Amino acid sequence: MKVLVVIPTYNENDNIVKLLETIIRLKWRGLDILVVDDNSPDGTSDAVKRLKSKITHSTSSGQENQKSNIFILDRKKKEGLGKAYVAGFKWALARNYDRIVTMDADFSHHPKYLPIILEKAKKYDLVIGSRYIKGGKIVGWEWFRYFNSLSANIFTKLLLILDPKDVTAGFKCYSRKFLQAIRMKDLLASGYAFQVEMIYLAKEKGIKMIEIPITFIDRRAGKSKISGELGKSIKAVFQLAMQKRTYRQMVKFAIVGALGAAVDWSIYLLLTRVISVYYLIARTISFCFGVLNNYLWNKFWTFKDKNGEITVQFFRYLFVSGVGLIINLMIMYIIVDIFHSSDLYGLIAATAVVGIWNFVANKFWIFNNTD
Repeated sequence: MKVLVVIPTYNENDNIVKLLETIIRLKWRGLDILVVDDNSPDGTSDAVKRLKSKITHSTSSGQENQKSNIFILDRKKKEGLGKAYVAGFKWALARNYDRIVTMDADFSHHPKYLPIILEKAKKYDLVIGSRYIKGGKIVGWEWFRYFNSLSANIFTKLLLILDPKDVTAGFKCYSRKFLQAIRMKDLLASGYAFQVEMIYLAKEKGIKMIEIPITFIDRRAGKSKISGELGKSIKAVFQLAMQKRTYRQMVKFAIVGALGAAVDWSIYLLLTRVISVYYLIARTISFCFGVLNNYLWNKFWTFKDKNGEITVQFFRYLFVSGVGLIINLMIMYIIVDIFHSSDLYGLIAATAVVGIWNFVANKFWIFNNTD
């Protein structure tokens, strides 16, 4: 199995040589190392080249020169972690590597886990060095950094419906098969959200993956590069979410719902405040107008269902709307007549609850529009 370890660097002169020497001492057969440097001003690239030259030209009694397994890819400028990894992936695929490992240059991903990861990689297309499964842990972080990382993991897992516990992990091993299945130019994330995107793509493509526990140790030297990445990462995660049809439909449904609520509420306020119609009768009339508005928009825009049987769909929609109306009136009655609160509070609560009911029923029953 031909393996390439890809290590992106920017100002890692204090760490990179020690890391490379540690990896080399593993003496893993068929393992090469590619350092992808984003034009580090601290001389990281030069340090790698000196080590490579030293290894290449070193001799010992009765032995030939040792061939270096270290390569350096110099990039013109700093473009982000994701871009550096993509450059490394392309380099690896062009040279027919079977497995590509990604790891940090600062010893937070210790090389001692490489043998375990590579053994698992014989059976899995994606192996993840995880901090958040049983046996994994983080050493050296302040509580707020740990809290932020764990919260980001939970939020991202729920939003994108991902299986791994550690979706932001950077210590990974990818199979050639997986990387060849990806359109590199279409990747969204250039920064740290790249880690999330790769797991997202693995799930979308049905890639076989596994997590192994690691101890993540805060960097031994140098400065963290994560500052300023939070906003970009959040944006990238939401861009990924919007690739899922359900989330796009939810946004459209919310827009239609807001428009329907405007129609509904305007008629309700007109009937109750101007014409003085009894509030439950006014609520029934205004609700029906809102329902009609929403049905037309949802059929032809939100779910784009132009082929469904209109008669069947319409009667289903009437049934769902009828249930929604009953729920609506019950909430209004409870808030206004039982708790003696403002009808506007009832209007807000009823709209929220019925909105959820309507989306689920519209998507999975009326228009049967699933991912």
